[in-house]
Amino acid sequence: MLKKEGVEKAEAAVTSLLIHLGEDLSRPGVTNTPKRFVKAMEELTRGLREPAPEVVFFPLEYEADPGPVVIENIRAVSLCEHHLLPIVLNISVAYQPGDAVPGLSKVIRLVKWAAARPIMQERFTEWLADLLMDKLKAKAVKVKVCGVHMCSFIRGVKDEHHTMITEARRGDLDVRLDCKRPLACR
Repeated sequence: MLKKEGVEKAEAAVTSLLIHLGEDLSRPGVTNTPKRFVKAMEELTRGLREPAPEVVFFPLEYEADPGPVVIENIRAVSLCEHHLLPIVLNISVAYQPGDAVPGLSKVIRLVKWAAARPIMQERFTEWLADLLMDKLKAKAVKVKVCGVHMCSFIRGVKDEHHTMITEARRGDLDVRLDCKRPLACR
């Protein structure tokens, strides 16, 4: 939970920014924009403040080692740490379970929690692979992250067709991961 005085300071900063940009704060459409903006930033960066979701495991009920588990196209949103603009992500993961199998929804929640913060995609992909190895108690992990970065989509180079793809692997896992472009803009 964020402190009230911190929230008020953040809202005042957004008000100052809007004035700097030339916005008329008496206009009905922007009267509550500082509050809405701060609330949106809190939601998009919840991974900085909330603890990692707990992973629930289920025992293996057979003797043979299980094959790899693949979860493709987990949709998440991050922020570019350089511009604080959204990055729309599709994240695919594969892991070789250890002694027990984590619950599917818990893996997805963990990935979405990990993404809910300002990131540099290259560093995030490596960190996510390490996080999944640890939290899933996996023998091996592979991660593929496909991102559309608003900082290059709507400003700067203004390229709405790009997709940034990063991959990381921990251990021996020979799995091909698909990763669909998170935005279908044609």
